[in-house]
Amino acid sequence: MRRLADAPKVTAPQQPAQPPREHVADPDLAAVLFAAWSGDPGVVVASPPGAGKTRLITHLAQQLATRAGLRVCVAAQTRAQAYDAANRIGALDQEVALLGGNGSKRPAGLNPNVKHLAGAPRLRTSQGVVVATTARWLWTQTDTTGADILLIDEAYQLTYADLAALGSLAPQIVMVGDPGQIDPVVTGPTHRWTGHDAGPQVPGPIGLIATHGEAITQHRLTRTWRLGPDTTALIQPAFYPELPFTSARPPITVRDRNGVDLPEITTATITATSEHDPVIAVEAAAHVRDLLGSRLVTEDAARDLTPQDIAVVTPHVNQASLTAAHLADLPGVLIGTANSVQGSERAAVVVVHPLTGHAEATPFNCDLGRTCVALSRHRAHARILIDSNATTVLDRALRDNPDHATTTQRELLSRLTTN
Repeated sequence: MRRLADAPKVTAPQQPAQPPREHVADPDLAAVLFAAWSGDPGVVVASPPGAGKTRLITHLAQQLATRAGLRVCVAAQTRAQAYDAANRIGALDQEVALLGGNGSKRPAGLNPNVKHLAGAPRLRTSQGVVVATTARWLWTQTDTTGADILLIDEAYQLTYADLAALGSLAPQIVMVGDPGQIDPVVTGPTHRWTGHDAGPQVPGPIGLIATHGEAITQHRLTRTWRLGPDTTALIQPAFYPELPFTSARPPITVRDRNGVDLPEITTATITATSEHDPVIAVEAAAHVRDLLGSRLVTEDAARDLTPQDIAVVTPHVNQASLTAAHLADLPGVLIGTANSVQGSERAAVVVVHPLTGHAEATPFNCDLGRTCVALSRHRAHARILIDSNATTVLDRALRDNPDHATTTQRELLSRLTTN
């Protein structure tokens, strides 16, 4: 009889190395997942620009649906955001559906893995994650959803009034958003709630925290993957004094036609007699064409900068329209106001300073949310067109009414023009 020791040794086949699960590799996802899975009724995640808000939402939805077995609903603030979230969740091989209106048709460009629900009655038979805009959820009967948890993307674009209406959809809510961006657009009078942190017009997360305080779990994303160190040093103290964050962006630069690497932020002076002055659009278009002769350089490669790599951000719609007319032969360039480009990013951005063409500082052109959005769309380079009269306008406004917005705008302008 052969002894056991004489038996041939069997070596177990080696399994290929598996990448770590997202929540293992990402401590932010792990922390928010722990809070949600633990049953915290309200979670607010504050994020700087380019920190991966939608990525967090999509992986959180996938983990809670697959591993926790929860029925998850996702609310986005625009149709484009809803399509993007649904496509990203579908790319994770997670069962997901996009909720549309009654009789609506499947949107073009929707991931084949994403189901399209033409009306709320189909929710009863839908499994997995369901994505819709906030406006669509507000017109949905709560007894048809049966959701365990509601995830809200771009939550600071949502009013506290709409958040209160959404609250009946699920017993748990996770809100992810950027506190420095443009406040929700409210068309009705709000003066009666001036000074109230929980007024119906304030951003949803602010109202929720003001009302429920320590009952709300709060988390911060502290790294931006879009903004470089110089841009981070400019906007963090100005727009995010209570949200310290650093740049984790990989090296990327725009190299001009002479082989010179451009700084993250440069300025150019123009003189405009009003916000309607055609020189604003002419100058913006000229800078776009100048950038098209540049190269986009990363650690691994270099290539020509294309129209799809460039954006123009203006304070006013008429400025964007006139700029688009000057660049009609370059349809790939993204051109719009701060409100319309919110959520977008490009390698290089031409920014029209909000005071360009203005003789007075107003609440609109001193709005910090719009300025923050305009200054945080670029990954590699921003070129800011500043009116030669902007300093005088802000100095006069500070003498008459030294409020926080005007003071911050003046400090920003000083840093921009002295660098």
